[in-house]
Amino acid sequence: MNRSLRLAGVPGSLATILVLAALTSCNSEPHVPRLAPAMVPVEAPTASVQHAPLPDGPAQAEEDKRIAAMLKKVSAVRGLPALRSVPGVVLERSALVAEVRKKADTEYPKSAIERDAKMMELLGFANAPFDYLAELSRLLEAQLDGFYEPKTGTMYVAADLDGDAASLALSHELVHALQDQHYDLKPRGGYHPGQSDEMMAGSMMAEGDATSTMLDVSLKAQGQTALDLPATLFTNLLSNAMSFGDAAKAPRFLRSTLVFPYVEGTLFVNELRRRGGFPKVDEAWRNLPKTTEQVLHVEKWAAHEPALAVPYPTAQALGAGYTKVDEDTAGEGGMRITLEEWTGPGDAKVAAADWGGDRSGVYTNGKSMAGAILVVTDKPATGPEDAFAKRALDKARPGLEKLQGKITKDASFVCVDRPGLGPLTFARRGRAYTILAGPAERSESAVWTPKGDCALARKWADEVLTRGAQVK
Repeated sequence: MNRSLRLAGVPGSLATILVLAALTSCNSEPHVPRLAPAMVPVEAPTASVQHAPLPDGPAQAEEDKRIAAMLKKVSAVRGLPALRSVPGVVLERSALVAEVRKKADTEYPKSAIERDAKMMELLGFANAPFDYLAELSRLLEAQLDGFYEPKTGTMYVAADLDGDAASLALSHELVHALQDQHYDLKPRGGYHPGQSDEMMAGSMMAEGDATSTMLDVSLKAQGQTALDLPATLFTNLLSNAMSFGDAAKAPRFLRSTLVFPYVEGTLFVNELRRRGGFPKVDEAWRNLPKTTEQVLHVEKWAAHEPALAVPYPTAQALGAGYTKVDEDTAGEGGMRITLEEWTGPGDAKVAAADWGGDRSGVYTNGKSMAGAILVVTDKPATGPEDAFAKRALDKARPGLEKLQGKITKDASFVCVDRPGLGPLTFARRGRAYTILAGPAERSESAVWTPKGDCALARKWADEVLTRGAQVK
């Protein structure tokens, strides 16, 4: 559930990173910047998006010269030699977003995107009908500055950028080009079913490296680096950047998923740099984090701590006819984003911090759907075995109990019978906890009808938590 849609695996430079201009352009208290307004509404992609480089002549020669100069500067700061030149393509913002949409249509199964959208509705994360790609396109229309395409080694940049904004975007994307030249980004792109946590960890590595280096390039004239920026200030600026303007209209989980790799990835890379400079970052590229937990806790990356092998949740309690159509792993990062739906970011961070492993499953029966995620926490060093699972439930409980619907609860179980979407459940046992959504049926007109209640959800929770008890 809560899969992050890694659109074609392209590390992109969101305009939210431009909030860093507030840090790099003045020594006074930084202000909250305005985000770039949306330009042309995104339409469905055409058969081919025109994205040819500038015509040969003075304009293209000048652009090539600008890219070459920035590549030389970025290469020196990052400590990675450029192995080849990087062609650049300047696109109108609407064409830039259309290119990303075209890649998504090509590389992601339509059925998977539609299923994920319905799960976001069933969880209550988005209103029905939720068009995943259309909503993402609207968000990117305002936020996307550019992206680097590993398949062709080409950099795409928005045409409406100039001055400091253009330099920031250019330096960020050229770091991705250097990453690709030295560590090959191509295998990390595209659709990887069931591997969302590992894919997110890779995205955090790429975006953290690019953002940290970009800051160094920007701050070099002041004799500073990314390591001189207060982590709390940096985190708050990026995390709050999508709470303004058109960006604020997008579902919270979508905004959080887009920002998360930049914020937490940069904090990870900066900590690596404190321990050994950019050579330590290169070591991480050679030994990539396997989980978002390893990125969020650098000592777990250093120790190569693996995720627990958690079985997918079964759904026999729902009755005959339900078939598993998808399974995935959210990771600590995904659980933080999920738990933020019912509690604040700080509490969600605390609740998810003891993640040991997870696996989710999506089940359908005709037009009915249900989803479950099973999380097993780490073993506490001291105290009762269920301490971490209990803390996760305690943090989420107040938000769950505010949802509209009849509530059934006890010390280890909270279920809300939502009028349209059916039961939403959080239950725990020992080191395991589970979040269950549905079952409910969705009509062609995107109207949901419950197909179960909290009594059924309790039976299902018992089944899933029994699976969790098998994990050692």
